[in-house]
Amino acid sequence: MIRAVRLAAALLFACLGLVVTVQAPASAECTCKPGTLEQQVGRAEAVFIATVDNVEVAGNDHTYDVTASRAYAGSPERSTQVFSAGGRNACGLGELAVGTSYVFLATGTEAPFEADSCSGTSVANPTKVAKVEKLLGEGTPVEPPPPPTAERTLVEDSPPAGFARTAAPGAAAAIIGLLGLVVVRRLGRR
Repeated sequence: MIRAVRLAAALLFACLGLVVTVQAPASAECTCKPGTLEQQVGRAEAVFIATVDNVEVAGNDHTYDVTASRAYAGSPERSTQVFSAGGRNACGLGELAVGTSYVFLATGTEAPFEADSCSGTSVANPTKVAKVEKLLGEGTPVEPPPPPTAERTLVEDSPPAGFARTAAPGAAAAIIGLLGLVVVRRLGRR
């Protein structure tokens, strides 16, 4: 009888463990409260419009290679990256569409910037852009870096060779040619 009670208790604990384990992933849903656009802009260290060029997925994390076109806050470079931890269930941005422009409200002062669904990042439609510009002004265009400038590298510091040194190989070739003609002419007379 004691053995049956122990077995029943063990089965009960095993079943409770399964219930807790099965329900754990469901509790990983996003529960943030995004707030108003003013609050989102206030929390963001970088606000910019960028087009998604590439999406790299590692587990539930996403890294977006983007080309920034206009900055309202922060100093993103023309080609930069945005990181979003977790999928949509964990408040991440999920897989953003390549070729689509977004208004990124992100944290960080340099790449990779970080953004999530609570930050206010969304498609750069005219309404969203107008609201951001109302709060932060018209922003500044993000220009590509200037092309590298050419630098002159001296190969040798010595002065150029004099005329005699430059003409010597040509003169030697002319003398050898004349001697060759003399030899050929003498052989032709025999």
